[in-house]
Amino acid sequence: MADHDASPLEAFRNSPAYRTTSLLKRLHMGLTVVMEESLRTHGIELSRPQALVLMHLLEHPGASNADLARLSAVSPQTMHKILLRLARDGLVTRAPHPWLGRVMSFRITDAGRDLVTHGARVAQGVIDGALGGLSPAEQEQLVGLLERCVARLPSNLLKPE
Repeated sequence: MADHDASPLEAFRNSPAYRTTSLLKRLHMGLTVVMEESLRTHGIELSRPQALVLMHLLEHPGASNADLARLSAVSPQTMHKILLRLARDGLVTRAPHPWLGRVMSFRITDAGRDLVTHGARVAQGVIDGALGGLSPAEQEQLVGLLERCVARLPSNLLKPE
């Protein structure tokens, strides 16, 4: 019976769908590791989630913990921990939200802006290295294909980072 069950599993594992998602996961995880190592080499001690929060605050100054958690697809508790570290390191400030009473709003500091801007240049180099085997036209084609796949997903929670 094991041989009979292996055939559909083997077909699935060899399918373009499985191979595509497996490669996307490997690319994402590999880029994350290489990016964090490269950032550390350049004296930037930020995790990917921390860098994303700083980038979100550049685009959404005054965002709340809940706003940032939604944008980053993490729990409010996880976002709270990220924001505590960023505040401790002087990269964000917090103040009462102007109209939501007890809610706190967060803003990126000049130090946070400088750090994330420098980090973005480092990250761009890592990404360019990973995509260096593709021509600019192939990179655009890949982006277009991935956008079409994302558009077919049922969730409205998927927003660009």
